[in-house]
Amino acid sequence: MQDLNTFYDWMLRSAIKTKSTARHYKSGLSACSKDFIEWRLIDKPLTEMSLSELEVAIQKASLSSLFNEKNDRGNNMYSNSLKQYRNFLADNGALLCDSSYEQFIGETRNQTEREAIIRSRIGQGLFRRKLFEKYEGRCVVTGINDKRLLLASHVRPWSVSTNEQRLSSENGLLLSPLYDRLFDVGLIIFDDDGRIICSTELDNQNIDLLNIDRNRRYELKTTAEFINNLRYHQKIIFLGGK
Repeated sequence: MQDLNTFYDWMLRSAIKTKSTARHYKSGLSACSKDFIEWRLIDKPLTEMSLSELEVAIQKASLSSLFNEKNDRGNNMYSNSLKQYRNFLADNGALLCDSSYEQFIGETRNQTEREAIIRSRIGQGLFRRKLFEKYEGRCVVTGINDKRLLLASHVRPWSVSTNEQRLSSENGLLLSPLYDRLFDVGLIIFDDDGRIICSTELDNQNIDLLNIDRNRRYELKTTAEFINNLRYHQKIIFLGGK
């Protein structure tokens, strides 16, 4: 269980928010938790959830007209509060606890497939091999081809993906650790043409230090399925662009 004050302190320390913004997001998260329970989207407070459970809750909220209307009136404060809390949980190691993963594994009867799925979940199996084949063993941004420096990144998170999406190369990117982190916490995303869009929360000094070329088109080998997963990441995870 997480404490709202710990979340507030994390925003000041790690997310580099002002006290005013941190208070808004803290109250926004508290309001979301109460509303989601009232709307029967969840059955326990958001602060009692693991990261995977939170991601499922956020997905349900994104489909709720009640939430979307309130979020629009609040100029996206509530969706931004949820995004910040997601990053807080990830930053503090509150990863899959892991009801969705365990259920998926339990429903898979073929032992060989079960083992492949387990390996793929930790980035060593089928999903990783598919991405290496798709992107010819190179980070889609830097071109790095040292296997030790490459991560198989899901575009739509594991916990809110279907069984097929969890292992599909159309739901993944092969990235070096730095770009994997930028993508995972919503500081960058790609447009349909493969250009990088930076979050408003990433300042120009750090964009320059990261050598992010926002005019270059990276070869993502996109399909309609990939774009659909990218849309989810943009709406639910990305922290707003410029």
